[in-house]
Amino acid sequence: MKKLIIIAFIIIGLFALYSYKLLEVPSGLTVDEASFGYNAALLSQTGKDERGLPHPIFVLSVVGKDWRQPITQYYLTALFKIFGASVYLLRFSSVIIAVACVFGVYFLSAPILGISGGIIAAAITALAPIITIQAHLALDNIMPMPFVILWLISLFYYRKSHNSRWLIICALALGFSFYSYKGMRAITPTWIVLTAGWIFWDWLHQRAKKTDLLIFLLVLSPFFLVIPHLEKNYAGAILGNAVPSFSNFYDFFLPYLSSFDLSYLFIRGDSTDFHSTGRHGMLLLATLPFIIVGIHAALKSKDIFSKFVLLALITGPLLYGTVGSDHRFSRLLALVPLYAFLGGLGFIRLWQSRVVWSKFISIIVIILMIINYTDFSNYYWRDYPPIIRNLLGDMSYYPSLATFKSEVNLTKLEPVVHQGVAAGGGESLKFFEVVYFGKLLRTIPDDSSPGDGELLLTIREEVPCTQKVGHTTANYFIFQRAKDCI
Repeated sequence: MKKLIIIAFIIIGLFALYSYKLLEVPSGLTVDEASFGYNAALLSQTGKDERGLPHPIFVLSVVGKDWRQPITQYYLTALFKIFGASVYLLRFSSVIIAVACVFGVYFLSAPILGISGGIIAAAITALAPIITIQAHLALDNIMPMPFVILWLISLFYYRKSHNSRWLIICALALGFSFYSYKGMRAITPTWIVLTAGWIFWDWLHQRAKKTDLLIFLLVLSPFFLVIPHLEKNYAGAILGNAVPSFSNFYDFFLPYLSSFDLSYLFIRGDSTDFHSTGRHGMLLLATLPFIIVGIHAALKSKDIFSKFVLLALITGPLLYGTVGSDHRFSRLLALVPLYAFLGGLGFIRLWQSRVVWSKFISIIVIILMIINYTDFSNYYWRDYPPIIRNLLGDMSYYPSLATFKSEVNLTKLEPVVHQGVAAGGGESLKFFEVVYFGKLLRTIPDDSSPGDGELLLTIREEVPCTQKVGHTTANYFIFQRAKDCI
């Protein structure tokens, strides 16, 4: 009972931490967030996407410019179907994934490293700046993490028991990870080869059945055999605009080596501003000692699983050199569980070491982690929003649409918007309209007035032949046709 109470407090604490200022930081929605939300709202209400297609595998959005990945799209659709579409739930969907991943890392690490090692590994995950940042963004960057954790857990238990059930789960986790995020197209194939190699190695040493590798590949095969069909019906959905190429060794190794650039990994973070504060890195700088010791411990360890995790970390970003993605750590969240596991291993080795002051050093590092995260969170919640507002704007359409919906309900008039409002609102306004009205609102020219029976949302302070209705925010106004207008 005591353990359940502790777990409940941790869960509540993590949800509270990641949900704090959820709609304020960042202040606006990215185009991708709005597109995911817009199509999830449509699919949950009508069963069709923005192009009118019934439950497509991939959703084409942003005026036909980008494909939405199916796992995130239908995860959001399911949440909206159950709880109703809202801006808060859109963002909160990532909070759920973040909390689940923290516990997932614990359940991965604790059986191998012990409870204390599992706690430190989970803490490294929970306090990673990139996790807090992604928890506040309704994007698919974080979606590979649950599948990576499940892959490693099932692989560990397969090696212990050589039960085919774990092998099937392992293959399914890798297969779904391939479709969880575009960046995984360059990571999953490498990890499939590593996993197949491990199974083959066990077979050579008579620790695995002859059919194990065949089972693994058979379970995986549908995920890749379907690619020609997907490319035929959803052209560009698999690789998008990133066409694999190889020009020279330097261009190939730049993105790969940049994935381990310590200055970016622990200080600068992602090269794009809305995925990083620019000063706190993907992981906390204070966790570096544990990770370094963990890497050394994995190399020296007789435990092959620790070596496998290290090998998976080193080889994971290898194929990023074929698509030229450098210093984009928001695309490498799949590596966070691996770093966390090695960090937990490093803590255990330090704590159990007979070296003088090793326990004291471990405690100091933990204290520095808390101080480091406190500094990050203060900056992220207080100083970061004004910086990012220049890129993402704010959610001024959100309260304005809420007020507009209330006035429509009161007046029973048809809602319309000026074309300038619709154009300026972009994907965000489309999402807000579907949330409140269940459809996109009809637009009228900016120089026209609402007709009889119409209620207009506009950015104009004055519209001929109208009278103001209610009160809106952020320079948006509501008008209806004046009674004395001829």
